[in-house]
Amino acid sequence: MKKLAIVLGAVFALTAATCGGDSGEDAEGPGVTAATGTTHETGATAPTGTNCVDLTGEGVAFTIRLEKNAFVPNCFTASASQGITIVNVDAVLHNFTIQGTSISVDIPPGDEFNGEPITGVVDPGLYVLVCKYHLPGMAGEITVVA
Repeated sequence: MKKLAIVLGAVFALTAATCGGDSGEDAEGPGVTAATGTTHETGATAPTGTNCVDLTGEGVAFTIRLEKNAFVPNCFTASASQGITIVNVDAVLHNFTIQGTSISVDIPPGDEFNGEPITGVVDPGLYVLVCKYHLPGMAGEITVVA
């Protein structure tokens, strides 16, 4: 029970930091940013000051929609141990790229992608999401927790 309280406290702290102020400094270089959300590689700007959604309690997998050229939700926290379903409800090809990682997948119109957990592939931290076909407007923010 004590371990659960520590984990929940860490998730809360990371969620608050994700959607909080702007330090103006990069966290770990290209693709991984502080709360500014701006990347060196693409110029995409992720949302800041928005209400981030905590998806860590969604179970073994969570769902993201690609809708009206936006990530829904566009700011969220997820556990690396969770799988992901990405549903493209638009009539155009979209892409789901986590900048600073090897994760980049195309999702055809009306299709969905089911991804495995990323434990050991992506380190915990704050990352910018982009659709490489709809930059700079289609961007989001993900906080990955262990």
